[in-house]
Amino acid sequence: MMKGDFTRDTFDAAKHFSRVLMQQGRVQVDADWNEQTSILLHYLHTLAKDILGPYAGPANAMGFDLITKDNIAKIDAMEPDPVRREALRKKVEEGDAAIGTGRYYVQGVLVENLQAILYTEQTGYLYFPEEIKLENLKNKALLAYLDVWERHITYVEDDHIREVALGGPDTCTRAQVVWQVKALLRPENFDQAFDCQSLDTLLSRQLPKLRARALQEKPVTDLCVISPESRYRGAENQLYRVEVHRGGFATDNPATSATFKWSRENGSVTFPILTLSDTTATLENLGRDNCLGLKQGDWVEAIDDNVVMGGQSGPLAQVESVDRDTLTVTLKWAVSHGPTYVETDSLTSHPLLRRWDHQGDPDLGGALEINDQDNSNAGLGIGWINLEDGVQIWFSKEGGEYRTGDYWLIPARVATGDVEWPKEPGANSLPVAIEPHGPRHYYAPLFLELGEGQPGRDCRCEINSLQCIPSS
Repeated sequence: MMKGDFTRDTFDAAKHFSRVLMQQGRVQVDADWNEQTSILLHYLHTLAKDILGPYAGPANAMGFDLITKDNIAKIDAMEPDPVRREALRKKVEEGDAAIGTGRYYVQGVLVENLQAILYTEQTGYLYFPEEIKLENLKNKALLAYLDVWERHITYVEDDHIREVALGGPDTCTRAQVVWQVKALLRPENFDQAFDCQSLDTLLSRQLPKLRARALQEKPVTDLCVISPESRYRGAENQLYRVEVHRGGFATDNPATSATFKWSRENGSVTFPILTLSDTTATLENLGRDNCLGLKQGDWVEAIDDNVVMGGQSGPLAQVESVDRDTLTVTLKWAVSHGPTYVETDSLTSHPLLRRWDHQGDPDLGGALEINDQDNSNAGLGIGWINLEDGVQIWFSKEGGEYRTGDYWLIPARVATGDVEWPKEPGANSLPVAIEPHGPRHYYAPLFLELGEGQPGRDCRCEINSLQCIPSS
């Protein structure tokens, strides 16, 4: 689920729903129609994966060929612009690699590259780990792979979404399939065969887990029973988003331990940045109303396209003052300094401030500590973290590595005075400890380089189209 102004995410593949049926005279809500899209996408992705396998591309238009000095002539057929073609050739001859045009399917998701680009031109390359920067890949044994996921796009990133005939209101948003070509170096003392099938092993991780509940007003004697006095006390329905800010593991070291942030609006409250210098930001707007605006004491995150595509979190800052006449805010950074943006950046990298609703800890970079607990009676009796209005979360020590961007969604409803969260079997049971709701990344191996003068291997799988047989 993206960071949009949604009520909740109701799609559940285990329910095997085939479609959503509209009834006359009923209230329409966003969740129903978003679920219809998810049902259809689940069907299409599953069908494509069953037919094509986990990854494959059409033989006559297979994309993501990696072009180096050894096969540089391929650029001529991919790039019609002579100026751009010459620029690509020059960079490849200097040691860069070009990513070829075409299509590829990864776990049923169609991935397209319409223009050849360099490895170092990819959005987010600035934030790639140092070990897979171009200068550190020379003469190394590595496995190049395709990383695919969906990115949430609003009018901030693509102003064409807004309908100018209606005055440009913020209406629907979009989900965009995005990709990056990355590399995995062969680990030292790797005791398995290093080949195209090594990708799943090298990228696997144990996922963290979280529980959520409404506050227990009265203590109970049985730690495995939820009190009937549990209540969500908010005045409005909310979709809480708990998101990992700094990845890693939960430790006792505040300088390296994993941290999180949370929003009662699913992280959807954003403010496009026109300029940002030192501690002063000039914004496009200050929000629709007081509930969705900025005020002194709020915590915000400064991000842009490169930060998002690099899989990073932006620096957090606390709002010190708001000038509504000039649309400027003064920030106090929780880190040494924040980024700088000029007016032209709003057209290229789309910087924005995203409001979060936690009260940040300056010693943790403005985020909050992840304090996980054992899945035992003693552990379940402690470690519940209060968000607000009775909403509580609990991180499980049985989980694995936290990754920046991992998130959980917690719908809270006034009518029930509770949160919508699965329960363990049995009456009055505990909330289930579940893995992150997203983001979901899909991977496909592209090219294996063994180094030491050994020939490389293309890991892509080819689809040969069915032949047309005339009817007569």
